[in-house]
Amino acid sequence: MLDKELFEYKDYGRIQINLNKLMEEKNITTYELSSKANIRFQTIQNLRKGVATRFDLEVLAKICYMLDCKIEDIIEYTTK
Repeated sequence: MLDKELFEYKDYGRIQINLNKLMEEKNITTYELSSKANIRFQTIQNLRKGVATRFDLEVLAKICYMLDCKIEDIIEYTTK
């Protein structure tokens, strides 16, 4: 017999990416960040749009360094 809880929907919250807002505050374009941090333009675009499904730790480290910020300034866990 199948366990009913296996198919029960649970709301685990979500990850919110605040890179777009942070880049606006720091007055840096996607092209500038891409060039200076040696990150693919499309990777930054995906993060800005919130459509990234995976996070490369090296990319996040480069972004934090270039924007002089903490990782929690970029990624936020919410339960709403």
